[in-house]
Amino acid sequence: MRPTSVFLSVICLFAIFCGCRKDDRHPVLQKGLRGKVIYSSCATTAVQVLNKNIGSDWTNCHDQKKYQHMIDVIITNLDIWSIQGEFTFDIVENEPYGRCAMYDCGPSQSFTIAIIKD
Repeated sequence: MRPTSVFLSVICLFAIFCGCRKDDRHPVLQKGLRGKVIYSSCATTAVQVLNKNIGSDWTNCHDQKKYQHMIDVIITNLDIWSIQGEFTFDIVENEPYGRCAMYDCGPSQSFTIAIIKD
C-alpha cells in the first residue's frame, strides 16, 4: 500500500470517528415537568410549571399580569425542539451560558432545562 493511500485512509477514519456524537445530555436533577412559556426576551424565558409546586410568584412587568410557579430558564436543546403551547422538560445540571446584557423582570428562580417532548 502506498503512503498516500494510508494517509488518506487515516484521515477518513479520523473524520468518521470525530463526527460521531456522544450522548451530551446533562445530568437530570428533576424529571417529567410540564410547562409553558409565558414571556420570552433575549434576557428572560419565563416558564410556568404546570404539574409541580416549583418556582415562585411572578408579576410580568410589561403587562402587570400575575402568575404562580414561575421559573426563568436556559434551554439546552432549543435547536431540537420548537416551543409551542405546553411541553415536557427536565431540570438539568447548570452549564455556563451567555445572555444579552439587557435587564428584564424575569422570575427570581433560574434553572437550566432540557425539553424532552411537546
